[in-house]
Parts: sequence; structure tokens; C-alpha cells
Amino acid sequence: MMITGDVTVVVDDENADDEELDALTRQLQEELLQLDLPDVVRATAPGATGGKSAFLTSLGTLVLSGGFSVAVLRSVTRIVQDVLRRSGARRAVLVSGENRLEIQGASKKTTDAAVEAWLRVVADAPDAAPGRAAGPTALEGPTGDA
Repeated sequence: MMITGDVTVVVDDENADDEELDALTRQLQEELLQLDLPDVVRATAPGATGGKSAFLTSLGTLVLSGGFSVAVLRSVTRIVQDVLRRSGARRAVLVSGENRLEIQGASKKTTDAAVEAWLRVVADAPDAAPGRAAGPTALEGPTGDA
């Protein structure tokens, strides 16, 4: 099964300054590019009127574009989890269409179950499904497996 459309990955670490968040996002981007995804780019937002640039790069947001399999998307979630664990970042949010997965301090068992549920919802979602209910929205709890 191929997943079409963009997947957005947002890394959030409220303890990091802009430079640290930029480095964390760059590290995640480099690791995701090893999956041979069609496109992994920094998200941009419109700049301030009269500013130097019409667009500003978002420090903690990556956009994965193109089509990829559920297996590749599963690998994306593993890389995101690994980067969070190694960096100590607070959380990450993955969004595909209307389906959102938030990973935040949950046990490996709980996170794995939520990732699998999110992958099923994303894989089953038709391309044009406005108003479709979102998948698992948040994971919070103590670290470690229960």
C-alpha cells in the first residue's frame, strides 16, 4: 500500500534554544534522507511584510513529500523515536492529512501500539477524506516499558 501526500514531522524541545532546535532538526533530516524518501525539506512559513525574505524556515518542522509505503513510514517513526531518545527532546508530532500522532514520554510498548494504530489509519485513509477522524493523538506517561 502506498501513502500519498505529505507527512509533517514537528520536533518540540522547549528546553532547547533556536540553535539547538535547528541542529536537532538537521540531524533528523539527515537520518530521514538515508531512507531514500522522495523529498525531506524544512517547512517554510510566510515572512513578515517588509522583511528580508518572503519565507522563513521553520526550525523544528520537516515535510516528507511524495509517495511511500507503510514500511517506510514505519521506519520514519522509528528514526523520529531514536532521535528523540538520543537528544532528550520533549516530543514529536507526525501528521498525515487529518491523522496526527504525538509521541511524548510514553513507554516503548505504548508508543509502538500507538504508532501501529496511526499507521493503520494513515494507510486506510483515502486521499480526499475531509473531516475524517484523526488517529491516536497523544502519548504521555512515564518512560520505560510497562
